[in-house]
Amino acid sequence: MGNGSSSGSGPDDQCFETILSIDGGGVRGIVPSVVLTALEAKLQRLDVDNMDARIADYFDFVAGTSTGGLMTAMLTTPNAEKRPAFAAKDILQFYLDKSQLIFPQTTEQDEDDDLFDDEAAINSVLDEARNQIQQYNNEMRNHVIVDPLISALRFLLKWRLLPNFIRKKLRSLVFPRYDGVKLHEIIKEEVGQKLLSDALTNVIIPTFDIKLFKPVIFSSLKAKREKSTDAGIADVCIGTSAAPYYFPPYNFKTTVDFNLADGGLAANNPSLLAVCEVMKEQKMDGRELLILSLGTGAADQSDRYVVGDPSKWGLLRWLWYSENNGSPLIDILTTAPDEMISTYISTIFKYCGWEDNYYRLQAKMKLSEAKMDDASQENLNNLVKIGDDLAAKHDADLEALAQKLIKNRKARLARISG
Repeated sequence: MGNGSSSGSGPDDQCFETILSIDGGGVRGIVPSVVLTALEAKLQRLDVDNMDARIADYFDFVAGTSTGGLMTAMLTTPNAEKRPAFAAKDILQFYLDKSQLIFPQTTEQDEDDDLFDDEAAINSVLDEARNQIQQYNNEMRNHVIVDPLISALRFLLKWRLLPNFIRKKLRSLVFPRYDGVKLHEIIKEEVGQKLLSDALTNVIIPTFDIKLFKPVIFSSLKAKREKSTDAGIADVCIGTSAAPYYFPPYNFKTTVDFNLADGGLAANNPSLLAVCEVMKEQKMDGRELLILSLGTGAADQSDRYVVGDPSKWGLLRWLWYSENNGSPLIDILTTAPDEMISTYISTIFKYCGWEDNYYRLQAKMKLSEAKMDDASQENLNNLVKIGDDLAAKHDADLEALAQKLIKNRKARLARISG
């Protein structure tokens, strides 16, 4: 795909380079999966020459970050018949079936503090504390411990009588929220042993290598040229999904070593990255770009933070805003770049005269709906509704896009056959 030339053709016959871009967002991946289900249904209805139409048939490049990277793999990984292993509706069902396994919802209630009304219980906790501190001091003297603060917290977590609400807070400082075991199992089960180079269309998946301390962009085109980057698609998906705090970093090897964290650290909205990769990889020959960029929902955080006393805004306040248990720095770093990238793409396309070729679909949602790991059945159902509402709101846009994609594919096939 993407090798047709536009020379000697009029505007009506010109082929686009088509890009699908999917943001990161955990369980909020349900929202773009609903939109893609609606788009795929339109393609199957409108393209009489391709009744089993799949998203990968119509996009030259599919880019995805984190949960969007997993969707990218599922849309483009081939089955035994060399067709996409998953329809868009299958991906939606995947989220509904597997989210609670990936993000298990705890039901344990915090213990009451009346434990400490008992003098014997108090003495027991103090004795255990003294023992743990003594053990800690001994290991420090023997230079076994490398990081004193983390090690001290680990010792605290061993206290048998430590109240659950304190244990939960301490665990969040020392360990990832989820161990990632189930996530790894599920991804490997769903996408199998296929390599990046096996993808049915060109894929782009960003990650961040914490050892090299730089973004690592996995590209199927690059993988076909450089075997060191031709990783297992499951490994790439796990790497791009290793969101800090939620999941541990992920290490794997091809002929080189990768130490990966979430692709959102590099580009949570990968549309601008995709444009750069397309321009680098393809000789455009005057062809225009067409982009469908899908967000996973933008939370309304207005009035969540107020400056108050400016003198209190040290590092701790930026990391933890006690009034609502939020983190201003993390919230800004994970939301502002998405909006800026959307602005950049829109401006570039207007400058090039391609404004009708840029489709950015993003749902507005309440802050309570925006948690990337809320896999409660109520929230999953609510995300489906948000996706349905977004698809309905943009039904005319999706219809026009489907028509463009079908026309573009037919023109491309005609050029290849001719």
